[in-house]
Amino acid sequence: MNISINNADKSHTLNQSKIAFKGYDARSLSAVVMTVNDEPDSFEIIKQMSEIGKKEGFRVYFTNQTNKLYANLDSIKKFFKICTFGFAKWAQDMAVLTPENKVLQDSLRIDSDFARRVATLTKGKYTDCENYIEGGNLFFVKNNGKEELFVGANELLKNSVDSLKQKYGVSKVIPLPQADFHLDLFIRPLNNKKVLVADDRLTIKAIRKAIENIGKYKISQKCTKEEIKELDDVKSGLKLLLKDFEKDVKKGKNPKAYEIASVLKNNGYTPIFVPGRVYYSIPAARKDDLVHYLNYMNAVVHQKNDGSLVFITNKSNLNKYYGLTPEISEKIGFDFEKMFTDALKPYVKKENIYFIEGRSGKIAELLENEGGGIHCMCNEIPAEFVRKT
Repeated sequence: MNISINNADKSHTLNQSKIAFKGYDARSLSAVVMTVNDEPDSFEIIKQMSEIGKKEGFRVYFTNQTNKLYANLDSIKKFFKICTFGFAKWAQDMAVLTPENKVLQDSLRIDSDFARRVATLTKGKYTDCENYIEGGNLFFVKNNGKEELFVGANELLKNSVDSLKQKYGVSKVIPLPQADFHLDLFIRPLNNKKVLVADDRLTIKAIRKAIENIGKYKISQKCTKEEIKELDDVKSGLKLLLKDFEKDVKKGKNPKAYEIASVLKNNGYTPIFVPGRVYYSIPAARKDDLVHYLNYMNAVVHQKNDGSLVFITNKSNLNKYYGLTPEISEKIGFDFEKMFTDALKPYVKKENIYFIEGRSGKIAELLENEGGGIHCMCNEIPAEFVRKT
């Protein structure tokens, strides 16, 4: 099939670069490819991602149903006027771009068009892959000039370490304890061998502190009756959330943050614990399936030319649900986004952290009902492979 880029976007055709591959931890992005096309509310996800890309220096492409890649939002929007079907929305999992500029896709898939379109951007080689690992369950990282692979430990049930080294062109394979369905739901590599790890204990600590701060504020300030009611409603809601979340964390069968951190440390990486998720669990025989109310780990990270990082993640409905308005947040020093941005302060500037929402809270709905967020929806094209012309 002859795969082309829409005429309106020909000026943005990408060519192969000679810059060495730097890893998928935090790299400069040339583009991301998205396929979200299940209902009109999803268009806002692509629109918001495109606006961020325009500001921060990478392109956002959409592909679905045709043999073209679209970057013009007016061209993309027509696909969302009615509910239509095409590729699955989880672009991250549909094709994997390796450090050797190979685009891998599951050999069992009937439709290979998406992977072929990714390959047109990198001028790379497309190939079918046996025992394929979905992109959400692996990360390519750089360690002292060598490419290494983080992979969910469950993948070793069908792949040997030697076969993974050869398949993905890496010098080392590091299996990480499977604390959720995919790695990108509980870790997020940054740069310089730093890796964010979701530590549920920190989330619990932050919510407890918020509840304490409400009590302190009421004592130290002259509050109106209306203000007291507002604060008490927030406190009651947070106490219920805390009770349920503590119970799920305590009874959870999945590996804990410290177990993941231990593996990272033993392999030369620096784990950074962050309050990155809120969930409830559905008990299973050997593990728990997690349903996320909030997940900031599932993120796209872009490194700008000055070396600073851009962190693009998912907006949650929890602030709205628990009445954490900007005014109340200022009074008590807490809301869920502030909880996370404060944890990232040493590594990412606040103004470089984005929370994608979609229309009518679409991202939060996808997280809770379908188990995926913005990282799952973006197939990333590193600038190490391609450049704009």
